[in-house]
Amino acid sequence: MLGSATTETTCEYILDNETNEMKLVKKKVNEKSLPPNIDLIKLIFQQIKEEDEKRYDYDKMSDEELEKERQRLLLELKEMKSDSRKSKGSSKV
Repeated sequence: MLGSATTETTCEYILDNETNEMKLVKKKVNEKSLPPNIDLIKLIFQQIKEEDEKRYDYDKMSDEELEKERQRLLLELKEMKSDSRKSKGSSKV
């Protein structure tokens, strides 16, 4: 979803009549940057939102269920925070 980069190589050969072997005449290397598919990203986020709305109908939850959900979300945030720290720390040289 973040886009990507690709390399395309085109080679042109000719037949050498003396040695009967193919010789490379021209080699062209193109690097292409492919942008992310924004429409796909929007679609995925919309589906996630719809699934969450179905799964987490907070208005119908009891106090006990809401407290469990709160604890789950806090734990998830803590894990995301520690993961981001790890990735920042590992990129230092």
